[in-house]
Amino acid sequence: MVDTVDTDLGASAPSLPVIDYSKLVEFKTATDPASIQSSKREQERLFAALRDVGFVYLQNHAIAAAAQQQLFRHAQRFFAQPESEKAKIETGESKAFHGWFSPQRTSGDSSKSDQKEAFDIGDDHDPTRPNQWPADWPEFRSDMTSFFEQCHQVHLELLAALAEQVGLKSDFFLPYVQRKDHFFRVLHYPETTGDSFRSRFRASPHTDYGTLTLLFNDTSGGLQVKNKAGKYVDAPPMPNTAIVNGKVEVSKSSSSLFRILSPFRCHFGDLLSRWFNDTLKSTEHRVIEPSSFDKSGSDIPDVIPARYSVAWFGHPNRDALIEPIASCCTADNPRKYEPVYAGKHVVERLANLHKHGKNAEAWTDSMARDGDKSIVKEVNVGA
Repeated sequence: MVDTVDTDLGASAPSLPVIDYSKLVEFKTATDPASIQSSKREQERLFAALRDVGFVYLQNHAIAAAAQQQLFRHAQRFFAQPESEKAKIETGESKAFHGWFSPQRTSGDSSKSDQKEAFDIGDDHDPTRPNQWPADWPEFRSDMTSFFEQCHQVHLELLAALAEQVGLKSDFFLPYVQRKDHFFRVLHYPETTGDSFRSRFRASPHTDYGTLTLLFNDTSGGLQVKNKAGKYVDAPPMPNTAIVNGKVEVSKSSSSLFRILSPFRCHFGDLLSRWFNDTLKSTEHRVIEPSSFDKSGSDIPDVIPARYSVAWFGHPNRDALIEPIASCCTADNPRKYEPVYAGKHVVERLANLHKHGKNAEAWTDSMARDGDKSIVKEVNVGA
């Protein structure tokens, strides 16, 4: 049984799986059998939650709430700049999709594109795909790169826990992700009108591209996840709380904008789903108007406040060949995927996002610009 958190958002709110990250990694330093066994049980809970629900909250992790707060402050300052300033570091495929991203500008269609903007980076130590940074703002760069590294370490621990659940060594995934070809994004969903949600999303329905996504939100709400029954359910924040030294306390922040949540969300991406042959499946999700507003539209106010989030997308090495793990291919769950190159898959997904101003709701390899032959390796690989 996976522990859950009471969201206190009414009877319609789903039970949200909560995983204690400190327990996941406790076996590394524990010497008593009880603690080691407790750690192994938490790993089993993680696997079960991602299998049965598709996303979890992680609490008691090593990423400080103060570091999260600082990134949200940076995000507010960055996105408050004039468009002409942000455009100086605008993203694109020739820039490895690093920099400022406006779906409305890249698609040229404000009637269908997502209502958001983003600033994206990769590993700042990779000279082959350099990041773009605002001028004269060293704190932004140092804080973003430090956060990137912390998320990478959490990502490694989560992958190690999942590997052991399908009979693999804990370091199985390490050679495939150690080059840190990840994608790190701060997002701004601007203040908008209630009517805008009749035809546009803040983030259209989609799955993420890579391994695991670590998602940090403010308390604005609006995130929804598709459950196993095919219905979207709210994945609400835990309002007015922060985990401080293992104790739940009411937030004393005077700014509602930055009342962020120390526990953060984690969900599955397409390439890890491919590795697990859909034993663990990527999670479809979207961002709409906050659930506190009437979905019929009659009571949606004229102005919907801005929303901010921080998303760290774990990706395999760009030259990694991703194919289903043998132990996940059985008579009841036969091999479902051909091998693909991780980097090409991610580039095709990003190119599609930029072209249309929103993600494809259901991605298949044939949607790549040159068809599936551009990302699928044409070899026969046994299960």
